[in-house]
Amino acid sequence: MNKIFGYARISTFDQNLDTQLDALSRAGCDEIMEDKITGISISRPALDTLLEKLRPGDTVMVARFFRLGRSRDHLINLLGEFAQKGIHFKALDLGVDSSTPSGKLVLQIFAALAEYDRESLLEKTRAGQLLAKAKGKHIGRPAGLDAEKFAKVKKALERGLSMAETVSLTGISMSSVKRYRKRIAAATD
Repeated sequence: MNKIFGYARISTFDQNLDTQLDALSRAGCDEIMEDKITGISISRPALDTLLEKLRPGDTVMVARFFRLGRSRDHLINLLGEFAQKGIHFKALDLGVDSSTPSGKLVLQIFAALAEYDRESLLEKTRAGQLLAKAKGKHIGRPAGLDAEKFAKVKKALERGLSMAETVSLTGISMSSVKRYRKRIAAATD
């Protein structure tokens, strides 16, 4: 038998779940899961429990559309997973129901808008990097090598220290020690 699972979350400690719980109860949820944590928190125990219980044909219902995910992207990913697994989604505040053609359309539009936002942000980032490069600004790790750090790594390796010991002794990052070590090895070959 298919079940309707309600999910309610508050994002700050001064809010309460009463209005969400009341709406979900009136909508006929068989079981309601509650999380009382901030939106940026990665740990959502009730949501994790809910996701484990879901079976094809079940429905996840929320009183407010954006209460399900930590972020817009997380929400879109969850809705995609639901669609793949045959799980329905309903948001009472927007009247979205993924079991209907219009509900599916609305969710596809949300996903397309999220993708557009991601692509737009990447495009702006690339344009900014190209502009900075055209103005002569260096993007990324400094080019070349730091002669002082290179000398320290070389000395440590000549003394037979391991890479971990070299990092610990000099305070130079492991990635830099590896890079300098490769240069030293290439110069001796």
